[in-house]
Amino acid sequence: MKRLRTILLSSALTLTVLLSAVNGESRSKQNDNVLNTDRDFAYGGDISWVTAMEKHGKTFFNAKGETDDCFEILSNIGMNAARFRVFVNPSEWGRGVWGLCDINDVVTKSIRAQKSGMKIMIDFHYSDTWADPSHQKKPAAWDAAATVEDLGDRAAAFTKLTLERLKAAGVDVSWVQIGNETRRGMMTTSSTGQQTDVNGAMGDHYVVIHNKCAFAARDVFPRAKIVTHFEDGQHSLWKEHRDVLKKLDFDVLGLSLYPEYVNLDGYWSPDLNGIAAKQYKKCAEYMNSFAAEFGKQTMICEIGVTRIETPGNAASLKAAFDYIKTNVPSCKGVFYWEPECYDGFNHYRMGGFTRFGQPAPALIDIFKH
Repeated sequence: MKRLRTILLSSALTLTVLLSAVNGESRSKQNDNVLNTDRDFAYGGDISWVTAMEKHGKTFFNAKGETDDCFEILSNIGMNAARFRVFVNPSEWGRGVWGLCDINDVVTKSIRAQKSGMKIMIDFHYSDTWADPSHQKKPAAWDAAATVEDLGDRAAAFTKLTLERLKAAGVDVSWVQIGNETRRGMMTTSSTGQQTDVNGAMGDHYVVIHNKCAFAARDVFPRAKIVTHFEDGQHSLWKEHRDVLKKLDFDVLGLSLYPEYVNLDGYWSPDLNGIAAKQYKKCAEYMNSFAAEFGKQTMICEIGVTRIETPGNAASLKAAFDYIKTNVPSCKGVFYWEPECYDGFNHYRMGGFTRFGQPAPALIDIFKH
């Protein structure tokens, strides 16, 4: 009888341990969307211009002034994730000036980044060129799509082809971004900018195309997170599309956060005072409200500040980064847009390197962890 009681007690303790482990795993999965630790936080950058810069003879230097590989420099200052945009069939002009970004180039850069210890995000623009709020042009090869279903199938096939090429090259993709800054939809015009009924305008068309691409991505990389990306994180833009978001297959809402653009002498330019506190605090508020309603993760997929060597701008960048990381539990990463860009390369003034090709102190500061 005593032996029986011992066996029963032992069995009960074993069952308790197992239940505790199961419950703990369940709680861990539930908290996956809201916990934020350095272990899984992406200190990232979109470094898609790197091969174009190298093609143009640019050299990169570490903080000591020594020539080094760009990916190694960024990894050594704390970057642990890289984001790469991919165009469908970029023109020769676009390839040379704007950073290649076809499949072959993206595979090459992803291999280099992964070797430097970085996780990979692939940012599908579904265009032959830039896709952003003002430009969502179809690739020329897809202009003939007869229906939205057909357009979605073509986009999904390109998604799968790209990811299969990466997988065959030994690259493990952690995030797949379906479209770039798509609050107004994706592929909303022909490749020439003409309006067309067969498009991915925000609404049911967008849902069809997005979900076909998400399905293709999950087929190749089942563990990758699907990212939906909206512009202007300082505005509560996701709320206008609450019903659409409920129909989307995605895991992460990614946002862009840049200084407000102001009219300077007839030209639209970033606010030269950096990221205002009201902007990044509003962004954090909206990320929290989104996570509370949808139970999903969030990210800053693009952030940048004008003239990063200016002390006030550098301080505003650090304040924005720290505030969001501290106050948004659902936030799983922040990606600086083109950190390796020399100040002024391609006329871009929001890069993270100095004009001498070294990481700016402010960039080093935000990547410390």
